[in-house]
This record gives sequence, C-alpha cells and structure tokens, in this order.
Amino acid sequence: MLSKITNYLKELNIIIKYRQIEGNGSFNVVKNKPILVINESLNEIDTALTLLHETAHFLNKDGGQYIPNHFVNDDIEFEANRYMIYEVMKFLDQKYDFQPDTNYQIIIDNLDLPYHLDGVILDAFISLIQDKFEIKEETTQEEYWWYY
Repeated sequence: MLSKITNYLKELNIIIKYRQIEGNGSFNVVKNKPILVINESLNEIDTALTLLHETAHFLNKDGGQYIPNHFVNDDIEFEANRYMIYEVMKFLDQKYDFQPDTNYQIIIDNLDLPYHLDGVILDAFISLIQDKFEIKEETTQEEYWWYY
C-alpha cells in the first residue's frame, strides 16, 4: 500500500520528506511546491495513513496553514481524515477483497484510529460494498451486512 501511495504522490508532484518531527506529519507549500513532512519514526501503516491525510490537505487546497478558529480547523482535519479513510479502504479492498459479510469491526480495530472516526470507516466500507456489488442505497443493511 505504501509504495502505491508514494507513486501516486510522485504523479501529483508532491515532495515527501522524512524527518524526526513532533506529531505524525505536516503539509506545506514552499516556492509553489507541495511538501509533505512525515515523522520518520512511524511504522508503515501510520506512514501510509499520514501521507494520505496530508495529501488531502493538498487536494483540498488547505494551504498548509493552521487555522486558529478551531471549528474551521476541526472541519478541515475531519475532511482530511475522511479522504484518508476512503482511500485506505480502497487499498484494503484490493488486498482483501471485501464482501458484504466482511467484519468491518476488524478493520476499525486494525486501523486503530481515534474512535470518533469509526463512523467514517463504517460509511466508507458501506459505500465501497454498495458500489462493488451494485447494492442500492435504499436497501436495508440487514439484508447485506452481518453484525458481530
């Protein structure tokens, strides 16, 4: 997954720098070039998640600046996390071939993201399954998803 993400970032002309930093990563634009700085001590899955999160800031044109208004900043961070989760779910589906009866709780547990993102993981999983198996949105979950 990590190599696919880094190849994708190269296509977007995003520079990746690995450094010993506080936190997981950051996004900045320097001389009109997007740069992602990633904490070099992260494991592979956390590196992948951070790269996707920071890429969302680039794609959303967040400008790499912290917004002091915490309501706006929270929305910006949520959207970056949402993008990251949806992209990770696509990669995981390629690897594990999700089915409607896949236990999404295992995905939630293995990603080990903050609990407030569990709903986004579930939404991404349901969206992916609906698209993959052409399940209409109005179909009830009980017909397709098992609860563990």
